[in-house]
Amino acid sequence: MLTTATFTAPKQLADTLLALTETHPEITLDVGEIVPNSLPTYSSHFTYTLWLPAELQPAAVATAGQPLNFKEVDASIDYVAQTKALFPPLLIGPYFIARNNEATPAGKIGLCIAPNRAFGSGEHATTTGCLLGYEWLLSQGHTYKSCLDFGAGSGLLAIAAAKRQGTRGLCLDNDHPSVDICAENAALNGVADLITSEWADTPPAQAFPLIFANILLHPLLELATPLVQTLAPTPGSALILSGFTEEQGPELEARYRSLGLTKQWQHAQGGWLAQVWMRG
Repeated sequence: MLTTATFTAPKQLADTLLALTETHPEITLDVGEIVPNSLPTYSSHFTYTLWLPAELQPAAVATAGQPLNFKEVDASIDYVAQTKALFPPLLIGPYFIARNNEATPAGKIGLCIAPNRAFGSGEHATTTGCLLGYEWLLSQGHTYKSCLDFGAGSGLLAIAAAKRQGTRGLCLDNDHPSVDICAENAALNGVADLITSEWADTPPAQAFPLIFANILLHPLLELATPLVQTLAPTPGSALILSGFTEEQGPELEARYRSLGLTKQWQHAQGGWLAQVWMRG
């Protein structure tokens, strides 16, 4: 008998659950982002769904570290179609983000980013804000030969820049599976030659004219100085920040303003902010 269970648990459990599926190939795992109103929940948890034979339920419970509510899978339900319905394609500015290999409409820039455990499949307001901030910069006549996507997750932002204007991107993340997923997404989108995906928890030493940092308030505050130091001292260089709420905006703005940057653009959606900061 095939059964399923959905539960919420810390992001750190993802690697352990993935290891369980490797030990027991009969187990299938789906990992989903939580997009709530409260930042702490958003920052630390995933929603996990397991499909597994009934005899493997004890192993799943032991791995999850909590009681699980198992239900028998209804064979009459098309779960593939149901999953696709939960992740429809997205249209953000000129970008068509396909999460299930949908065809890109004429005149749009196609991004194929399948839902996965790496953050940034497109549905969160912070991703929307970063893409719109990037488009605002282009509308001002700026071009970028290289960019840094710090806390890249799926790599969507750097991949978008690569497909938009051939920008070379360095994607850094402190989550090892995300590093691999980012590289896979770059290949899937035909820009593997433009994207480098590596593990790191601090900004690099080299300078970039464009930096995406869609992370969270506290790392944005803690890493403000090295992020600003990484921003190239050239006209048009820009730092696109997101991952913080409207209530947290004043604290973040005070920090980056103290480092000599000026806020040039802002997007607010669902209580979340994205901002473009530039020198001078």
